[in-house]
Amino acid sequence: MDLNRRSLLGAAGLVLAGGGTTVASQMNGNDSISPDDVSLTEQEARDIATGEVGGTVLEVELESENGTPAYEVEIETDNGSVSEAAVHANTGSVLGVEQEDEEDEDEQERSVSPDDVSLTEQEARDVATGEVGGAVLEVELESENGTPVYEVEIETDDGTVSEVAVHANNGTVLGVEQEDEEEGDDGYEDDS
Repeated sequence: MDLNRRSLLGAAGLVLAGGGTTVASQMNGNDSISPDDVSLTEQEARDIATGEVGGTVLEVELESENGTPAYEVEIETDNGSVSEAAVHANTGSVLGVEQEDEEDEDEQERSVSPDDVSLTEQEARDVATGEVGGAVLEVELESENGTPVYEVEIETDDGTVSEVAVHANNGTVLGVEQEDEEEGDDGYEDDS
């Protein structure tokens, strides 16, 4: 009887220690979960989410939502809106569906039509090469946090590659990023 009691207490201690590790990892902001620790596969979560929302899956992440393992499935619907379905990673139940709002979309980089901006691509190239001399490798027109920006990638004479962000309406240089340098909050070095 004494041996069974010790075994039971030892097992309880292991369970508590494991729970403590989980709590500690969540307190440290580590909400990652291994696919080996859940019952559902990513494909099963995709199928459940698209059955609920309908559309094309853009991204799937396995996360802990308030201690509950969940697949976050981002889906572009047939009308072009983006929704996120949370699927319980063990039971397969849909925990909720959220439609992405305008704030979330503004934070993402989106393409912009050249018809919607004042500067031409050639003018952006000229501004960028005036800031950083060299050969233009690529030019992209995007919206970053609601601001139309030409991102001009330039290879300098010494072989380094820089990206110059040019405001697509007023031609202001918003920043210069070199390939090997650390990025700031907006992804560009402060050029002041």
